[in-house]
Amino acid sequence: MSNKKILIGLLLISVILGAIFYINKFGLSLSSKRNALELVSSEAVLVFETTEPVMAWNQLVTQPFWERLAELPALDQAQVQIMALDSVLGKSGRLERALKGNQFVISLHPVGKEEFDFLYTIAFNDKLGLEILKDLEDNLPELSRINTRSYSNVQIKEFQSLDLERNLSYTLLGNVFVASYSSFLIEEAIRYAQGGNLSNFKSAHNALFDALPNPKGLGVFRLSSPGFARILSGITRDTDLGMIQSFSRRGITANLELKFVDSKIVMEGSAFFPDGKALDFSTAAGGEIKKFQNLISNRTAVLHQYHLADLIQLKTMEDDGFEFTSTLKGDIQKELVEKGFFKNLTGELAFILFERIPNEPLDKVLLVQTRSIEQQKELLNSFALNLIRSEGEILPTDYYQQQEIFMISNEDFPAHLFGGKFQGFPDTYITVVDDILVFSNSSKSMKLFIDDVNNDNTWGKSLNQKVMLDNLNEEFGYHFLLPIPRFWSAVLEKSSPNWQPFFQKYAPQLKSMDLLSFKVRQKDKGNQVIMEWGYNLAPIKAVQDVLLTENRSVQFQNRLTYGPVIVQNFIDRSQEFVLQDLEHNLFLLSAEGEQVFGYPLDGPIVSEIFQVDFYKNGKLQLLFATENQLYIIDRLGNMIPGYPISILDETIVHLNLVDYNNTRDYRFFIGTAEGKLFLLDKNGTLLEGWDPKVISAPTAVKPAHHRIAGVGDRMVALSSAGELYFFNRRGEPEHGSPIRLGNGLSSDYILLERGSAKESRLVTITTDGEVVQVNLRGELTYRNQLLRPDRESKFALIKDQKEDRYLFVVHEYNKVTVLNNEYQTLFNVDIFSEELDFQFFSFGTDKNIFVIIDKNQEFIYLYNLEGSLLNTLPITGENQVVIRYSGSQNDYIIFTVSGNRFSEYRLPL
Repeated sequence: MSNKKILIGLLLISVILGAIFYINKFGLSLSSKRNALELVSSEAVLVFETTEPVMAWNQLVTQPFWERLAELPALDQAQVQIMALDSVLGKSGRLERALKGNQFVISLHPVGKEEFDFLYTIAFNDKLGLEILKDLEDNLPELSRINTRSYSNVQIKEFQSLDLERNLSYTLLGNVFVASYSSFLIEEAIRYAQGGNLSNFKSAHNALFDALPNPKGLGVFRLSSPGFARILSGITRDTDLGMIQSFSRRGITANLELKFVDSKIVMEGSAFFPDGKALDFSTAAGGEIKKFQNLISNRTAVLHQYHLADLIQLKTMEDDGFEFTSTLKGDIQKELVEKGFFKNLTGELAFILFERIPNEPLDKVLLVQTRSIEQQKELLNSFALNLIRSEGEILPTDYYQQQEIFMISNEDFPAHLFGGKFQGFPDTYITVVDDILVFSNSSKSMKLFIDDVNNDNTWGKSLNQKVMLDNLNEEFGYHFLLPIPRFWSAVLEKSSPNWQPFFQKYAPQLKSMDLLSFKVRQKDKGNQVIMEWGYNLAPIKAVQDVLLTENRSVQFQNRLTYGPVIVQNFIDRSQEFVLQDLEHNLFLLSAEGEQVFGYPLDGPIVSEIFQVDFYKNGKLQLLFATENQLYIIDRLGNMIPGYPISILDETIVHLNLVDYNNTRDYRFFIGTAEGKLFLLDKNGTLLEGWDPKVISAPTAVKPAHHRIAGVGDRMVALSSAGELYFFNRRGEPEHGSPIRLGNGLSSDYILLERGSAKESRLVTITTDGEVVQVNLRGELTYRNQLLRPDRESKFALIKDQKEDRYLFVVHEYNKVTVLNNEYQTLFNVDIFSEELDFQFFSFGTDKNIFVIIDKNQEFIYLYNLEGSLLNTLPITGENQVVIRYSGSQNDYIIFTVSGNRFSEYRLPL
């Protein structure tokens, strides 16, 4: 069946359209009355039952969101047809009188691997409701006809019309009128009517009808988890259906009454479980439903939150289909459960799925509150160490922004710990935040989580996420929240080829239904369920012209040539700014723009600005390099004794900071113009094996240390001659190093961590435009040549500020083309300049800024990833900018320098 007809059905339009609009006159016998659901297969994936179809339709079309959804051609056509039907019947309420009180059922059935169709059934109580049929027959559309055929001695009629893509088949079985666009569904209904041992929907789901024999209100959705899972599996291309299958195995059914309440579509009722056993969703009187509000990232696309009296209640929800590893399960029982791990947990738990990035594994984070964080951390740490001791390894540990992270390398550790739930962790990375245990499924997802928490990029800190938190209710033990716009990238990526065009074409209309909320609570020894669809009626519009104005500025005596760079004030954690002028003076400005100090340097700064705690006392200093010297200056403008230092008369081109174990025993990793690598301790002493290490050419980008749990330490350098070097910490080349990547390198690289040396990837692009990927075994795993418009074209890989996402840029003399990581063109910009610089800032899939800096004309342009210019007039400047997103104000803050002026701009969203 076509996608548009399924959408019609889901919105109840076909409840009216399919059952009545094209009917012919029959002889009708009501001597044998049936329940319409007795003719519906037990394989139906969704059933809606009502005795008030006209009232349900009228309320639907008077909702504020209907105007938006009616923009879909299929819905607009359905509305026109129903209005025509009402006109035929005289607009006197005859349609409502004919249908009112009669059982009206619409059921959705699989008719192929990825296709579904509806069966419409009406069980008439008496002949009064059939008076309209004669009027309809007398007013059939032109160029239409009715054919008949027989199946199992029952006459089936088929209505044919040029206005229909397919024939509508229908028949009368006793008092039940049956219709469908898939004729075999009619044949199936006939088989049910003629008896036998077939299991129909009503007999297969006794609990639903024992609890609610007849629909109430506008109507009732009768649902089952296997049926809902069948819908999901039918529209996805993903072969890994673990979560869907897990949900299906639960065998949950529910009666949900349809309501329209407070600008929401509400479905409320009760859930039922196999054997009549309700799950325990009771909550604790002193629980904190919003405990995680400042830890839930704005990247969140799916949230499962448990708010229980005790997490031991999760045992009653165990997934019987999950394949436990007996040895791991036994170790957990012995080393964690028997040592009181669960006794120290509260009832608060959140499972978070981040928005999906194309071609990247899905990032997952699990938050668990505990009453004894240090004891729980020690239990997990000891457990992880015990698992690897037999293999003769050390515990994989990393540090990121002062957070210690350790890893458990056993697959699906959280699922083994919590009864099969929370799957999808090939490795488990663990850290703690206050009294919360944090589990993530990759090093990348853990670092994203830490970044967002530290930068207040969370629901609790964002004004526009208040609606999410308002959906959390203390009385409910389980909440499921699905922000549709944030989840949409997953819909597009995971939908099957048959469904993807549908979701792409109608994305603006469908995304208007912007939030799905599902919650469960304990009530009268049963489980009350409330499902709500929120909708956003903000107009669908193009980005409007925005003229940026300065929010504040600071003027200097000389032209500014470096910065701004944001650093942290170690006293109050506020942001401060580092700048340098044409006379090589270094300046530190406070958050208010006041000068903290100025310091004359020997030349221009050639490195990033790093902050170090040289004396291990919590006070931070600035580390950076000029071409000739290495500097460490404290916040008062005083040089650390022994600094600045020179590196054997070498010319410094790159500097990086290394802190292997977050002990503040720093190493300074330096690349020089002479093609040499140096590694110094924090006192400036050259370390053995690095005094120096000679490579084929100057470094193309700063050399770096990477620690990947499950892999270990790698020292990485890319030479501008096109070679990639891997060393261990002692300066010894790793196997296969160096790896020849191409004729030259001038672009950055990104490291995609996958938990193993074989699967992790270093991605970069050569000066000839060839994308190359190398794993951490030193194996070249991928090459792809981008289109090279001419010999002068330049290529670059541009990372975002978190080094999480990346884009490719092709720079011709008169044009810039921006591509995503799948090499698909995002947009083109016509720009005539040879000297361009690029930046990429990402604050989620829906908040992205691509920056083009024209150094010749000293203009800075801000684009979204659709290629729309965000600022009507360019910002003046030639230096790279700094952009922050303010969740509380829902705007971008942009820091720039131009001439002798440091400025701050705000760009509202």
